Amino acid sequence: MSEPAAAGPEPINPWPGGPRLSAHDVSGTVRDRIASVLREQILSGELVRGARIDFDELAAQFRTSRTPVREAVLKLSHDGLTHIAPRSRATVIGLTPQDVRDNFAVMAVLSGVAAQWASQRMSDDDRDRIAAIGHRLVEAEGAELVQLNWSFHREINRACGSTPLLNQLRNSGHLVPQTFFSILPQQISCSRVEHEELLQALLDRDSERARAVTERHFLNAGSLLSSRLEAMMETGASVS
Repeated sequence: MSEPAAAGPEPINPWPGGPRLSAHDVSGTVRDRIASVLREQILSGELVRGARIDFDELAAQFRTSRTPVREAVLKLSHDGLTHIAPRSRATVIGLTPQDVRDNFAVMAVLSGVAAQWASQRMSDDDRDRIAAIGHRLVEAEGAELVQLNWSFHREINRACGSTPLLNQLRNSGHLVPQTFFSILPQQISCSRVEHEELLQALLDRDSERARAVTERHFLNAGSLLSSRLEAMMETGASVS
């Protein structure tokens, strides 16, 4: 998905780092819980483009009224993920393959700069934390890999020391599914190689290499996710 030098909310990195979301395990208001679950279902392809969102069904699922359901769908419409027509008829818009590529291109640039700055600005303690997580990450599997991957990128983002950059990273991460590694297991082998390269670049304080490896890391991930979405759109159904 921290104790940055500047005050502010927890810096979130674009990579997912949590379990699959359900109706009962998301914190926050009912509206936020519904929005989080729907967001994941849309981004992962479980809810396909054009699918109708049943307010009554969701209200029953979350044991609430239609009002927070409508508010949650309206919240997602601000991100371009849903559309509410007259009489509260709502449908999924989702992301196009080009949207996915564009978002990952933005993340690649932002995360690349974060890695570049981290290699220049990180303290010895930052370096030790990044190294400890990075060495564990290259051997991790399953849920541990997902969590360590998130922690690895979080520590790099922390070490960049830029609150404005962290805010931009937080925004770009809203369009990445939590289940990224579950729906795209082929990314794991690529990530291992890229993480090793990135870790070494950081340990060497090679800022240009750290930036280049990070950008490639995110662009490769975006290519895989956009290809999956293209296949989904061709078949008219979600791809597992």
